[in-house]
Amino acid sequence: MYDLQEQEQIDNIKAFWKQYGSLISTFIVAAIVAVLAGQGWKSYRLNRAQHASDAYVALEQAVESKDAAKIKAAQDKLLADFPSSPYAARAVLMEAKRAMEAGDTKTAADKLVWAIANSDEDGVKDIARLRLSAVQLDQKQYDAALKTLEAAPADAYSALFSNARGDIYTAQGKAAEAAKAYQQSLNKLDKGAPEYQIVQMKLDALGGAK
Repeated sequence: MYDLQEQEQIDNIKAFWKQYGSLISTFIVAAIVAVLAGQGWKSYRLNRAQHASDAYVALEQAVESKDAAKIKAAQDKLLADFPSSPYAARAVLMEAKRAMEAGDTKTAADKLVWAIANSDEDGVKDIARLRLSAVQLDQKQYDAALKTLEAAPADAYSALFSNARGDIYTAQGKAAEAAKAYQQSLNKLDKGAPEYQIVQMKLDALGGAK
């Protein structure tokens, strides 16, 4: 009886495998391929991230050396090979700063606009907006500068955005608006922060100190 039951189970397994074996094998193979592909993609991304980091370190070293040719080569490589990495936007910020120091405001503005449009980091976008608004203020493009600062910044940059708006309104001769912006900046700054005293002096100059 035991042998008959055992044989029946074996026959059932054979029949099941004959009907569904090919499908099961295909599923198993597909699952294995998916796992291996996922591991491969993860390894590829980690490798790309490491290379992007190395390229950014090379750029920083070039900047420290103040070698213009090396700086340009390092920036070009980073932007060409890793344009979607977080380091690309940071490299562009660095390039914009160098352009400003050289008095090339057009290049600086173009680079900052690129960083705002392409960076995935809110902090980088906020820094780029602050610097772009400063360039626009310097060029007396007041409406454009205010528009640049319209986007809501992260809390860490909120006081700086208000201060920047105060500077723009001051340049426009809009004392009331400037005083309000400076006061908003003070409300978000710690009284022990160096920036606090600077903003307070700007407010005092407008006769808005209380």
